[in-house]
Amino acid sequence: MSNAADVPIKVELFGIGKLKGKIIRHIAPLSADAILDKIPLVLRGRFSFGSKKYWTLPGLEIFKGPNLSHAKKEVEKGDLIYNPKTDEFIIMLEDLMMPNRVNKVGIIEDNLDLILKARNGLNTKITK
Repeated sequence: MSNAADVPIKVELFGIGKLKGKIIRHIAPLSADAILDKIPLVLRGRFSFGSKKYWTLPGLEIFKGPNLSHAKKEVEKGDLIYNPKTDEFIIMLEDLMMPNRVNKVGIIEDNLDLILKARNGLNTKITK
C-alpha cells in the first residue's frame, strides 16, 4: 500500500548491486525527516558483531530520540530502522529482538539477500 508520504530510496552496495526501498514518514516522522535531510548518504557498512543479522551504517549524526508512541524492540526482516542510542541506520536481515527501543523508518522491498555478499567496511550509498 503506497502513500504520498512514502519516499522511494535506493541503497547501493558498491561493487555488488542496488536495493530498492522506501522511507515511510508517518511511522517515525522526526527520525525519517532527519534521515531524508541527510540523503544522499555514503557510509561504511558492517554486519552485526559475530553474525549477519543486520547491516548497520553507523555515524549518521542525527541523534533523534525514540518516537515513544511507535518505538519498539521487536523488528522484522527487511525493516529499515534508526537506533537513536547508537546513532546508526540499520537494515534488518532477519526478525530480531533489539536490546533497546528503535524507530522503524522504512522497508527494503527487494534483493535483501544481496547484502549477504557484502564485507564489513563496504561503502554504502543511500539516495532518493
